[in-house]
Amino acid sequence: MPVLVYLHALLGVFLLLAVSALALVGLWGFLRPLPSRFYAGLRGVAWVAILQVALGFLLFFLGLRPKEGLHLLYGLLLAAGLHYLGGLEPGGWFHRGLKDPPKRPELFVALGLLFALGLVLRVYFTGR
Repeated sequence: MPVLVYLHALLGVFLLLAVSALALVGLWGFLRPLPSRFYAGLRGVAWVAILQVALGFLLFFLGLRPKEGLHLLYGLLLAAGLHYLGGLEPGGWFHRGLKDPPKRPELFVALGLLFALGLVLRVYFTGR
């Protein structure tokens, strides 16, 4: 079990750094369209967050509890938010599914990543 705890902590640090970098690069979305490589990286980070949540719930069911129960909720919200932001790429699964897709989805991605940055900080500090 210590290996799972270490992996969970390592993925948490990775997400803290990756979401910070994505939010910083995503600010370009206010000025111009974001490249498809950016969305590919965002989807990759979203899958890491989903893995992190699955690992966190495994640890929860094995008897390890976070200091605050909100840690689990913040983690779920972060993983879901990153997953949907990755799908907002023009032609992406979420973008295609919208009735009236936005003409400039990168504005929503940039704002969503700023929100995700706040969430990842809350997840990190409520789990310590």
